Amino acid sequence: MSKPRPISDLVPSLAKGILGRKGLLFGKLVTEWPNIIGPEIASKTTPLDLRFAGKYGKKNNQAILHISVQGAFALEISYQKALLLERLNMFFGYPAIKDIKIIQQASVMNNKRRNSAILRPLTTKEEHTLDGMVSEIQENDLQTALKNLGKAILSRQAKENTGMVKI
Repeated sequence: MSKPRPISDLVPSLAKGILGRKGLLFGKLVTEWPNIIGPEIASKTTPLDLRFAGKYGKKNNQAILHISVQGAFALEISYQKALLLERLNMFFGYPAIKDIKIIQQASVMNNKRRNSAILRPLTTKEEHTLDGMVSEIQENDLQTALKNLGKAILSRQAKENTGMVKI
């Protein structure tokens, strides 16, 4: 009779048959994605595939990571490729990823949960200061738009309740 074992001991052998040898690397990448590249970038991207040019496990054989990106964010990600490659390879402990291929795929990204900002109510002093800042603007629509922008900026709160914007 054998002792009960943790499920985590069984997952690698089960996943290897389903995902292949590269699947364990990709599975680790998917589960740790927000920790590797940061929550802001992770909210706008999703890893899709990890493709090796030659046989997996060969010396100096690096993979190309395919990621889905929100359309408007694709250009910014392309500028940050070198930083992302550095973070990914540092996570794995060796140069596992050679390149990142960016795919704009709205169907994948539309299902992604967005992080909503934490808002706080404005103080009376902040309201009066904001009113004073926009009071000299003659055009009502512009004045309202700027006041709403100011309220949105001031009401955002950092997760640690630090870094509040002061007027």
